[in-house]
Amino acid sequence: MRASAIHIPGLAELTDQLVNGITLGMLYILVALGLNIILGLMGVINFSHGAFFMLGAYLMYQFNGTIGFWPAILASAVIVGVLGMAFESTLIRPLYKRIPEYTLLLTFGTALIFAQVVRKVWGDDAVRVDTPSYIPQSIDLGGLQFPFYKDVFLVLLTVVILAGVWLLLNKTNIGIIIRAGTRDAEMVKILGINMPLMFTLVFGMGSLLAGLAGALAAPIYSIQPNLASQWIVLTFVIVIVGGIGSFWGAIVGGLLIGILTSLMALIWPPAVEMTGYIIMGIILLVRPRGIFGVEGLFE
Repeated sequence: MRASAIHIPGLAELTDQLVNGITLGMLYILVALGLNIILGLMGVINFSHGAFFMLGAYLMYQFNGTIGFWPAILASAVIVGVLGMAFESTLIRPLYKRIPEYTLLLTFGTALIFAQVVRKVWGDDAVRVDTPSYIPQSIDLGGLQFPFYKDVFLVLLTVVILAGVWLLLNKTNIGIIIRAGTRDAEMVKILGINMPLMFTLVFGMGSLLAGLAGALAAPIYSIQPNLASQWIVLTFVIVIVGGIGSFWGAIVGGLLIGILTSLMALIWPPAVEMTGYIIMGIILLVRPRGIFGVEGLFE
């Protein structure tokens, strides 16, 4: 069997794939940012995070036909966020004083349960959400046609969401506590902060971002139970590349892997699935704490 040849793309192809990579990177950022906040503050290796992304997509599919497109996106994100809060307070909180492997095994097991519940409720066949007819199919930018929802609206909305999260983390008391807790949770607790409540809120916020990303991705990608496993592994790769606990690390890592993966799909498709792991391997060799990671965060 002859090996696939490397394709030399033209400018138009490169531009199209670059835009696709930015769009993919924006979804990666939303999911990775939520996981990064949880991992950075709480030290919880949450393998159920990909399942929350999957649930957001399926809830969007379920609600779209009853309450409408935009309310369905909002409702899906909120429900997943509330589910995340309940998940943390009932299942994860009792394991905080145990070794991290307990939480890893718990969240891995619950991710499998979520996947089976989804199969029971919605089946194994892939489903898809259509965008409303009033949303333009494409838009002309500089003489090039781009899908409006995927390449324009989704990117702009993600930028707005990231700005809101940045303001929350940097300009509010809750954000100050979260950032301080990321560095030294015990000291924050000594100062009288209710850390169990803070952990629940943080886990809920991270889950909400994952559910929101899933709801926004529903009109773009086929929705099927394997989404959970596909996205959680790559999300951890992004967190490691960008740096655990880093806001800008999640953004840079998500964009870097999203763009390079998209370009690799054009240049050499057989290497697409390896792209993120290759980048992670290089980063771990050169800068083990990640691009924006803080050295000794978990020491």
